[in-house]
Amino acid sequence: MFDDLSTFVAARTYRGVDQTEAETVANLQKIQEEVRLQVEQFNEKQKVHKLVPFEWKKTINGREYWLFGVRVGSGSRRVALSSHLDTVPPGTLEGWEPFKLVKEQRTYFGREQEFYVGRGSIDDKGPALIAFNVLKAVARQYDGDSKLNGVTLEVLFDTSEETDMAMPYYLEDKPEENPDLGVIFDAMWCIRAEKGGERPVFTLKRGSAKPTGVWIESLDTPKGPANQIPESATAVIRSDSPEALKSFAQQVASLYQSHGFDDPAYRRAELSVDTSGLADNRLVLTTKVSGAQHGSAPDENREEGTNPLISLTNFLSAQVGTHLARNEISEMSRFITWSWGTQVFGEHHPDLLRRNDEVFKEGNGTTYAVTRFYTNPEGAPDIAARVEIDIRYALGHHSVAWDGKTEGLVGGKGTQSVFQDTFTKLLGQFPAEAGYTLEFQTRTVFPPDVRLPEGNAFQRVSHAFEQVLGEQCPRWAIGGGTDAKGNTNLIAAGALFTDKMGPPINYHGINEGAPVEDLRKSADILYTLLTDEVENAGKASSTVRPLFTPMHIAPDFH
Repeated sequence: MFDDLSTFVAARTYRGVDQTEAETVANLQKIQEEVRLQVEQFNEKQKVHKLVPFEWKKTINGREYWLFGVRVGSGSRRVALSSHLDTVPPGTLEGWEPFKLVKEQRTYFGREQEFYVGRGSIDDKGPALIAFNVLKAVARQYDGDSKLNGVTLEVLFDTSEETDMAMPYYLEDKPEENPDLGVIFDAMWCIRAEKGGERPVFTLKRGSAKPTGVWIESLDTPKGPANQIPESATAVIRSDSPEALKSFAQQVASLYQSHGFDDPAYRRAELSVDTSGLADNRLVLTTKVSGAQHGSAPDENREEGTNPLISLTNFLSAQVGTHLARNEISEMSRFITWSWGTQVFGEHHPDLLRRNDEVFKEGNGTTYAVTRFYTNPEGAPDIAARVEIDIRYALGHHSVAWDGKTEGLVGGKGTQSVFQDTFTKLLGQFPAEAGYTLEFQTRTVFPPDVRLPEGNAFQRVSHAFEQVLGEQCPRWAIGGGTDAKGNTNLIAAGALFTDKMGPPINYHGINEGAPVEDLRKSADILYTLLTDEVENAGKASSTVRPLFTPMHIAPDFH
C-alpha cells in the first residue's frame, strides 16, 4: 500500500498555480499507466473473471472531461466505488514535501497512530488506491464463480473532481452505465446531506485619487482555488514619508498583538514583519495559516486554527484613520470586517447571513470562508481589489423549501439560492465611504442535496458498516460537495471516521495526512459491501434506475 500510494502521490495532479493543464493530464496518465500495469499483473493469476480497464472522454463546451476505471463481472446490476486522482495545489511551507509520501505518528482519537503524509494521501489518492485494492480482492475471491455473472463491480477514477467534476457528465452521457449503487469514497462515513454551494466575488473599482501618508499598496493571497483557506496573506505598505513608514514599522507588531478583534477569544494568525525594504519605501506584513484549510470547514479552522486573510484584513481595516490612509484596499478590508469580522456563521448580520435548520443544525449552518484577496487582478484593469468567498449554505438560504421527504437536490437541478437578494441587501446596508464603488457577482454552484437515512442506498452502505464495526453508520450533514450530488443511488461515504478536517488530517491543507487505520477499516467495509452485493445479485432488482439530475460543477469547487 505505501509503495503504491507513494507512486500516486509523486504524480503532481493539481491544477493551476504553476502547472499547465497539459502537465496535469500527463501526470494523471502516469497513474493510469500504473493502474493498467497492475491490472495486467493481477490478471495473470485470474482464471475466468479478469479485470477490464475502461475510460471515458468527452469534450463539452470546449473542455475535455475524462475519467477511467476498472471493472469485473458481467451482470446488468452495477455497483461502483468512485474516487478522484486530482488534488488541490500543494501549498508552501518549509519542511513540507507534498509529493514525497512519508510515514508519521500523529495523535488521533486520543492515541498515537500511523499516518501517510503527502498531497492526496486522504483526498483522494489514498482512498482511490484502497478502492482499487478492494476490487482486486473481491475479483480474486469470486474468480470463476457464476455469481459474478449477475453483477458488474467497478472502480471509477475522476480526474477533475477538485475543479469541474467529470463524474456527472459521464453519468449523463452513459445512462446505461449508471450504477444501481455507488459509493463516492471521498468524505467520511456516512453522508446523509450536503449543503448548497455559492461562490460570490466582490470587487472595488479603481479610483483616481492617490493616498497620502502611509497606505496599503497591495494585499494578496497566493493564487489558488476559492475552496481552500489560503496558506498566507501578504500586505505591502508604502508611504510618501520615509519617517512615517519607519514609525509604523516600529509599532505594527505591538499594534497587531494588542488589537481587539470582535471576539476576545479569537486566535490571531502569526504575523511576520519584513522591514528589509524600508530603504526602498516598502514594508511587508505576512500572516500564516494554521488549522483546517478546506473551504467547507471555516468553523473548524476558527476553532483550532486561523484564517490568515481574516486576521490581516480585520487588523488593517482598524488602522485606517490613525496609522493608515484610506484607499480601495483598506475599504475592501473594511467591508470584510463589517460583514463577517472573524465569524464564519454570519453572526454580524444574522437576519441576512445566518441560517440553520433540522438537517444542518445549530453550529452546522451556512458558513462563509473568505479565502482569496487579489489586488489589481489580471484581466481587470479597472478593478483595484477582488475578493472570493466560499459559501456552503443550509436549507434556509435556498429558494425552494425542502419537503422533508424527497431525496436528492432540493428543488431539483438548476434551482438557485437566495444570495443574489441577500448580498444586494447587504451592500445596501454597508456604510460605504464616498468615492468607492463596491460590486458583486454571485452564482449558485449546486443546491443542497438531502438523503433519507432510511433510503435504500444509505441503508445498504450502513449495513456493511454495521457488519464490520457493530454499530450504525453516522449520519453526517456536511459542507463538502462530492460526486454523489444529483444521483440518489450514490452515497458519499468514507474513508474518514470523523468529520474533522483540521490537524492531524489537514484536509486540503499543508501536511495532509491519511490515518492508516481509517483506510484499513474502510477497506473492510467496502469489501463487505461488494461481497454482499455479489451474494445478493440474483435477489436485487436491476430495473429501478436512480432519480438522477446531473450536476455540472463549475471550476474549482469541491
